[in-house]
Formats: sequence, C-alpha cells, structure tokens
Amino acid sequence: MPLTLTSLGCASALPARDTYFTAHVLNIRGRLFLLDCGEGTQLRLRQLGISTGSIDHVFITHLHGDHVFGLLGMLSTMHLLNRKQPLYIHAPGGLEKMIAFYFDFLGERKPSFDIFHETVQTDEFLPVLETDTADVYAFPLNHSIPAYGYLFRERPVRKSYPRSVAYCTDTAPRPEIPSWIKGVDLLFHEATFLEQDTVAAAKYLHSTARQAAQTALDAGAGQLLLGHFSSRYKETPAFLAEARDIFPNTELSTEGRTFSVPRRFIQAAAE
Repeated sequence: MPLTLTSLGCASALPARDTYFTAHVLNIRGRLFLLDCGEGTQLRLRQLGISTGSIDHVFITHLHGDHVFGLLGMLSTMHLLNRKQPLYIHAPGGLEKMIAFYFDFLGERKPSFDIFHETVQTDEFLPVLETDTADVYAFPLNHSIPAYGYLFRERPVRKSYPRSVAYCTDTAPRPEIPSWIKGVDLLFHEATFLEQDTVAAAKYLHSTARQAAQTALDAGAGQLLLGHFSSRYKETPAFLAEARDIFPNTELSTEGRTFSVPRRFIQAAAE
C-alpha cells in the first residue's frame, strides 16, 4: 500500500527555465491529495499520467500566486470535462472569492461540480480532515501573509506503524514547528535561499537549506525533501550539500520524481 510524494514543480515566485511552480501530489494508499497548485500544475499532472478526477482534496498553504495560479485553470478543465464528484479545497480565507469571480466572469454561475471551501485559520496545531486513509492537521507557518503547513498521518494498518508526511512552505524558521511534526517520516520543507543569502531569507520570511535541515533534525524526521528554490540560483547541488551537512538524509524535490515512505512493521514479541 503506497505512501508517496510526487513533485510536480519546485520553483518559487519567479518563473525559471525548465521548472514549474510549486505543487505536489501525495498518495496515501490510493487516495490522492494535491498540495498547492502553482501555474502549470494541470499540465504536469497530465504529463505524469495523473488524472485530476482522482483528486478530491486540494491543500493550499497560502495565497501567493506561485501556489494558487494553477488552480483556476485546473478547475476550468474539470468543469469542461463535466466533473460530477465534489472537490474540497482547504486554504486560508479569500480563495473562494477568486474562484467565484472567475466562474462568474466566464458566465458560468456554477461549475459542473460542487466546490467546498474549507477555511484554514489557526494559531496552533489543529485537525482539519479525517479520511479512511489519513488524518490531516494544519499548523501556522512564519510568512508575510497567513500561511499553513500540513501534517498527513496515515491511519493505522494492522501490524505496521502509521507513516506520516509534513509539508512546510513558505516559511521562515518557527520554533514550534519541530514539536508539531515530531517524528515525521518525510518532511518537505522549502529552501528558497542558501545560507549566503540569510539576509534575503529573513527579509522575505523564507528559509535557507541549512535552516530547513535544522528543522528536520530538531523534529527527528526520517527524511528531508527540499524545494521552492529561488530562480536566482542556476543550479541546485549547493542546496543539497548545505542541508546534508546538518541532516544527511536529504534529497532535492526534482520535478517528476516520486519519493516513497517505506512501511515499518511491528516486530512480534518473542515468546
């Protein structure tokens, strides 16, 4: 039974050559969750053979364009395909107004499917969704506008430990985050800047690769996945080297790559 995270895009605010904006697909035992929806998301889904019809829940961290500008196009395509099953969008308040304006502007008072807006607003660690495969929690990040990270915790399966994935972007370091995601198996954490640009990171409330690695270390994470790289850097190996100096089990969220969280089985007690 899979638990995987597939990177659709790993760029930050400005477009970069051969990269797409931030979006990921989390597969928990066959149920797909879309995490952010930057420009080009539906194209990347099609290229990777992932049907939008298989996505019922979308989680948006915050309302900056590089995380939401792909959503309207995807919703339009769903409407043109005459989608019938409802779509649940978990996001900070305000996104529903943009979506309503868009369909009204097109002369379509209502899409072919129901859209349920689940507003995320919290100053602490808060449960936001229960499904048959996972429980989902939201927690506040440290950014220039309201932004929220998400923790997905697999529902227990007989004779195995439940697995977990945390998704943190965009954010400067926040001391509470490691305790909220303690023991997470896979942590996706933004690394917009390198340590040489800590002044810019602090100014724009983002993290460096080293700071992301420190969060993973403090949280006791199993693996760290870096993404949301600034277009100022032409190559990304330096991010990996910087993070691995603090947290060795680090990888880069290369677009189109899928990362698996292995199942850990409970050992039977010796008789």
